[in-house]
Parts: sequence; structure tokens; C-alpha cells
Amino acid sequence: MNREFHYYMTGIIARAAGFREAEARTIATAAEYVDENDVAFIIHDRAGGPSYECYISQTMNILKPKHTLMRIYPVFHFVPGDPGCDSACRCDGKMHLLNTTPGNEIAMELLNRAFTAPEGMRYHRIGVASHAFADTWAHQNFVGWYDVFNDVGLDPKPNIGHADAEHHPDWFAHRWDDVRLVKGEIDNTERFLDAAESLFREYRRYLRGKRRRVKTTWKTLRETFLTIAGPSRSGSYNVNEEARLDGYRAEVPWLGDFSEDDWLFSAIETEVHGLPDTKKGLFSPFTVLKDRHFWRTDVEKEKTDWFRFQEAAKAHQRDAMELMKPRFERMGIDLHRY
Repeated sequence: MNREFHYYMTGIIARAAGFREAEARTIATAAEYVDENDVAFIIHDRAGGPSYECYISQTMNILKPKHTLMRIYPVFHFVPGDPGCDSACRCDGKMHLLNTTPGNEIAMELLNRAFTAPEGMRYHRIGVASHAFADTWAHQNFVGWYDVFNDVGLDPKPNIGHADAEHHPDWFAHRWDDVRLVKGEIDNTERFLDAAESLFREYRRYLRGKRRRVKTTWKTLRETFLTIAGPSRSGSYNVNEEARLDGYRAEVPWLGDFSEDDWLFSAIETEVHGLPDTKKGLFSPFTVLKDRHFWRTDVEKEKTDWFRFQEAAKAHQRDAMELMKPRFERMGIDLHRY
């Protein structure tokens, strides 16, 4: 899934389920930030305290070593589920212990743990877990590392995640063919609405204990999404994406557009040495005069959204690795090495 679901639709779902606007905005921002958090910053303390290093939850370089991919893809984007479920039936009969399946037990448990996270970072943790939970629908029948199991045959890209299927699994209101599956005609509208309904119901289950009133019903919310989506299209482009984004903006003007930098710049300040660093891309490792990053002195770092998101991502990773450990052990993989 892309920003359309992780930010706009997640924010709409959270508000409709009964979260307050500020809470829903934090959940939506954290959910999308999982995809944007791809730079391993080291933050220094001008007062002489220890430096802080964040974990990345996404990488644009799918050729990273296996140990790096193992800590990112199965944890945040391809949570392994039930290899024997009906939606995983393939024409070649193959199964994989790390196959992603919708709404699976591990993804559900990660969401449940997010609901009981410390209050300071709870909504950030809910956003991180919501990203992983929703992606089990879009990324179903792919595994989060190098494997021929992922080969859809569309092009010669490496068989990592759904790279071979390009962006087709991530586009709402989009139809495409997964030639590996017995039921290979895919309509992402159905998949995304199933994910949205499940997320809405899990939010409602959590909020009932808080005695929050539901803002709308799933039936009404579903009709809203269908109206914004329009008919599903096929092809090589994400047809009508901008029109749909305008529809979400009109539905929830309080949400605003996602900004990758707001949380970061509210928490840290940067000393530029030479030219500003190129933090992303092929040439980023070759920067000679590297910038230095410091906590802002006018904020308490522990109360910044960026710090709370990073702590939420680390907690999510710890729990995910614990829950996945038995499965990896069956494959002869020691997660402690990663």
C-alpha cells in the first residue's frame, strides 16, 4: 500500500472509529512514516549525553544484505501468516513459511500490543502496527526477502517482496493479475476495503474500553471509500490517484497532507558541513563532510513525535522478532544474528 491508504484512509478510519482528530492524525502520520523512515540518523546531545541512533523501517535499496532486509521487510511490510489459507492457493502448489496472508495472527498480535503500549507513544505504536497489519492484505502471497516464491514473471527485477509485481499490489481501485494464484484476477478495491474494515473493527474494539462513541458505521465509511475510489482500473498507471486524494482531503480537511520533515525538524537541528548531505540515493554513502544532527535545545526530546515514533518502531520490531522467532527457527535461521 502507499500513502493513499497508510495516511489518508487510515486517518479517516481512525477518526470514524472514535479517535480524536489529534490522535487520528498521529496514527495516520506514524503509519505513513513507516515507509519514509529510511535514513539511520545519529542524533547527538549538546549537553554531553549519549548519542541516539534510530532504526530504519523502510529501504529503497532492495539489494541490501539479507540481514538488513530481514529486520525490515517481514517486520514492517510482509508479516508472515498462514501458508495454508485459501487465498494463498497457487497453481504450482508451493507454500512458504514466511508467506504474507491477510489479517494474520502475528500482525493481529502486534496491533493488540500497540493498544497497550505506554501512553506517551501509544498512538505512534498503533500507527506502526496499523501499517504492518494493513500491508498483509496488499502484500499477501509475497515473502519479505529474496525468494523465487515472489516471481510473478512481469520483469527481471530481483525476487524481493513484490518488486517483480512492481506497484500493482499497492494501488487502490486497481485490477491486476497474479499469475501464480489459482484465483489470480485481483481487484485491489476488494482487498483494500477488507483491510479497512478489519482495521476499523479493531480500532472500535479498542475504543469500546475507552467508552468512545463511534463517529460513523462501517457501512457508511465503506460507501465513502467506494464513492472516492470510483471503478477499478487496470494498466501500468495509478489511474485517478490525484482525484482520489482530493476526495480524501475534502472528507477530512483537518488531517492535512503528510509531511516527511515536520516531525524530524521539530526534534532535531542539523549542522551542515560543506553542502547538505544527500541522505538517500546511490551516492549517499560517499559523502565526505557529513552533517551532524543534534536534539533541539528548546524541546524535550522524549516528548517529540519523532522520538516517540522511533521508540515505537523499535518496540514493534522487538515484538515482531519475538513472535516470528519460532517460524524462523524452523527454517534454520537464528534471528539473534540479525
